[in-house]
Amino acid sequence: MATRTWVGGTSSVWSTASNWSPATVPVASDDVYIVSGSVDITGIDQSSITLNSLTVGTQYTGKIGSSSAKLQINATNFNFSGNGETNYIEGQFTTVTIQNTSTSANALNLYGSSDTITTLRVLGGRGTINIDSTCNLVTTIEQIGADGATLIIADGTTIGGSAALTMDSGKVEMNQAIPTVTVFGGELKSTLDSGTVTTINQYAGRIRWNPSASCTITNLNVYAGTFDSRDSTSPTFTVTNTTLHDGTIDERSGIENGVWTNPISVNGDGEVKFDTGRTVTIS
Repeated sequence: MATRTWVGGTSSVWSTASNWSPATVPVASDDVYIVSGSVDITGIDQSSITLNSLTVGTQYTGKIGSSSAKLQINATNFNFSGNGETNYIEGQFTTVTIQNTSTSANALNLYGSSDTITTLRVLGGRGTINIDSTCNLVTTIEQIGADGATLIIADGTTIGGSAALTMDSGKVEMNQAIPTVTVFGGELKSTLDSGTVTTINQYAGRIRWNPSASCTITNLNVYAGTFDSRDSTSPTFTVTNTTLHDGTIDERSGIENGVWTNPISVNGDGEVKFDTGRTVTIS
């Protein structure tokens, strides 16, 4: 195990020794730091290597990879705070921690190819983090204290059977069903076209439930905030069990597409809004 720091002294090519300090191309189990300068790093296939850690710091303003040529590499820990406009990285990571990004819509793009990300934590950022459909999110997805960040989880992303999303800030676009979702703040937008979310616990913030095709929430618990399905376009979506403590459920889509299998249980001062002429059972 050794420490390698990107200096970009000769070119933008990862595999050139003189671009590193000490002048040796990173190998398996190394700790790699890309923490300063503005020299871009060209995409390259290093997928046979698993680093101990890969760290991109806030003082690095270069770009890593491109949409057509990604940096392919694996690491136990991937820590990203880079300010480069766009970054395209493919690989398998035990833990990904994001603390800063540029303001770009492609600030950080993560890809996989039968690769997994066990834990994904977004703790900051000013742009968009895109999780491609080739990724496999195994267990933990968190967006905490990241008011300026947008996390987009693509339709078709593989989601682990015990995966859980927790958020308190920023925006998350969930285009693939995650079994457990907890919202303490921020805005969660869902445009599912299939699948089941086992449990949603909402304590604040706004959930924009906008499915484009049939999908199911087994347990919806709204403690505060707004669960808003007004923009949904699916002919039908199903919520099996619903408990409203405080906050609002607003399903005025005009197409009466919400199917509330069991009566909505109101245990506090919550409010249910629905289209005129619509029948919704409340207990």
